[in-house]
Amino acid sequence: MKINTFQTDILRDENDKGKIVTLLYFIIASVVIMGEIFDSATILYIFTPLIALAMMFLYWNTSRVRNPFFFGVFLFSLVTNLFFIPNTKEMLFFGMITLLAYRGLMIFHVIKLIKPKDFIPIGIGMVPFVFVFFYLFSISTEMPQNSCAIIITQNILVSVLGGIALSDYVMNGYNNSWLVICSILSVSNYFIVFIEKYYMLFSSQTLFRPLAMMLNTVIYYSFYRWVIYAETAIERT
Repeated sequence: MKINTFQTDILRDENDKGKIVTLLYFIIASVVIMGEIFDSATILYIFTPLIALAMMFLYWNTSRVRNPFFFGVFLFSLVTNLFFIPNTKEMLFFGMITLLAYRGLMIFHVIKLIKPKDFIPIGIGMVPFVFVFFYLFSISTEMPQNSCAIIITQNILVSVLGGIALSDYVMNGYNNSWLVICSILSVSNYFIVFIEKYYMLFSSQTLFRPLAMMLNTVIYYSFYRWVIYAETAIERT
């Protein structure tokens, strides 16, 4: 209970600059979501990079550690989102490569912070996600041949994130609720993107793209909050 209270309290610990940037972050994200709804490439190309930049500034302003891996995660996120703006197979391919780097670096950063003593619970937690994503992979008829290896790796990485969330929830309850939120929403977002890109390519995406961006907004913020929580908890031990 003490840890949960501490985790809630850190929401109030940002300085005035951090609170302003947090507000700007959600305003920018709302503009990007509207850009997705109205399919405005101009809005998306201008405002999408600002989401990751705002998150990097928030972390720089709040964290005492300022771990370069965090900035690396959001740098790859920035590039990935730009690649995903055009609805073409070529840009999708490059976006999947940078998404691979983004997700791999995020998992590496999470594992470095939580320092799991046993990877077996994570492996067990991965099983349902592996089953779902590899089933979707097996029945897809729109999968480009040059992307198969990338998609398989993505499926594994997303399953690892899901396994981390499930195992952490079972072992620690709500102690790391920001991590659970981040991981579960990451899995949900990947599912949406997977359906959009490989089952509805060139179809109407008015629902899927704004929904994916809404989830991304919460994923980024919850990841930032969890990293700050984890770094502060490590400093206090």
